[in-house]
Amino acid sequence: MLLASPMRELDQLVAGSDPLDAARDAPRLPALNRAGDIAGLDRLARTWHGRVAANVRDTVTAGAALRDLGFALASLERHGVDFRSVPGAEETLLRLGARTGEVPRDSVYTYALRNPEDAVRSFTELPEEALFIREVRTAGVALRPAVDALLEALPLPAEDPALAGLLAEATRGFTVFAQSLLAVKRAITPQTFSGELRPYFPPMTVGGQVLYAPGGAQMTPLLVDILLIRPEPGDRAEEWYEGYLRENLPYLPAAYRAASDRARRHRPLLPRLVDEAGAHSPVRPAAARTLAGLRALMRELLRFRLPHLQLAKANMNIRPDGSLGSGGYTTDSLDHLAELTLARHRLLSGAPTEK
Repeated sequence: MLLASPMRELDQLVAGSDPLDAARDAPRLPALNRAGDIAGLDRLARTWHGRVAANVRDTVTAGAALRDLGFALASLERHGVDFRSVPGAEETLLRLGARTGEVPRDSVYTYALRNPEDAVRSFTELPEEALFIREVRTAGVALRPAVDALLEALPLPAEDPALAGLLAEATRGFTVFAQSLLAVKRAITPQTFSGELRPYFPPMTVGGQVLYAPGGAQMTPLLVDILLIRPEPGDRAEEWYEGYLRENLPYLPAAYRAASDRARRHRPLLPRLVDEAGAHSPVRPAAARTLAGLRALMRELLRFRLPHLQLAKANMNIRPDGSLGSGGYTTDSLDHLAELTLARHRLLSGAPTEK
């Protein structure tokens, strides 16, 4: 089951859809936010909301409506106004979520991957936000073929000659992903992100459930972790990780959730392939190439994960005690993920090599 092409097509179709005629008024949103013009934001939200019933016909237009209502309603929340002050907004979000098969609010997919490049929606006029949207989009696109490659690798034995190419494909995607994060880290200071951008990513209660704003936990590294390094039964991190998945898998698009279900029926790739490769001494040539491919991929995973942890901690250090990230977490969760990644890296580092 390949995901890259269908997901790319869906994202492009949603990005090109404008059922609420929001492109005409979206350029006003940053100025309204800068001025704290609650009355103007309320009028804009009501205008867009009023166009949903007549213009949303299918999954694509529902996804575009979630995107644009998300920008308007999150802006109200940022300025202290409950989005439910817009009559019928909560019920509309629930219907749109049911139509798309996704969470009934904006997500990292609507914010970046389904945000039209030629008519970008944004909360602010900051160049840092424009860069943030662009780099998140680049990262998300790069990981699609990486996930496909790892899905294809799931059932293959360590000595299968196809594994080296699949792991190389996954590594290329993760290299781009890590580079995008580093670009964000270099260009956006913690003061700018925490002070200027983070307030536009508030949690929202929809249908009695607290739903978190666009965040990194919603992105496809979640799938890469499931496929590659997740804890196995008996691992001391298993209970925490299963809770982490329960909280974050619902934010993935339906195709990615299905891929997660498929992945979890298999052992994670890294420990399985290390075990299989080490079953023969010396390691056979094809298995040695598999281990070399895993080492290259893990280097890129660490090149993403450790700077991401540093970046998150730098932001949390300037926020009030007890603050959460946009995904609803403290940095403890990132600590757990870093520990898991390093433990898998150590396991791989101890694997035998070809003689």
